[in-house]
Amino acid sequence: MHVRIGWLLVATVIVLSLVPDMPIPQTVPGYSDKVAHALVYAGLTIWFAVAALRHRWRVVARWMFILGVVLEACQAIVPYRMASLEDIIANSLGIILGLLIATLLIAGSRTLARAK
Repeated sequence: MHVRIGWLLVATVIVLSLVPDMPIPQTVPGYSDKVAHALVYAGLTIWFAVAALRHRWRVVARWMFILGVVLEACQAIVPYRMASLEDIIANSLGIILGLLIATLLIAGSRTLARAK
């Protein structure tokens, strides 16, 4: 079930990356879509890393990176979106952040399990 939800999240990212740009309300001063990119890819990476064995995390990271690059390439093709190297960098930083957080989550869950 965990992996199915993950694929639903990936599908959501794909759709939101390829639909016409929607205006985002400026509710947070200094909002940057790069932060949103990093958070989305961090979340996806955490989701799949927690479901995978630790030695498979490179594969998870690689596929997340490929997803981001392919979506940026697709955005370069559609007339109503714009591709950006900065988005790829933000996605990559999100992937790294996701792996760090997943490491902390797993270490924390092991510590809790031992404490019981």
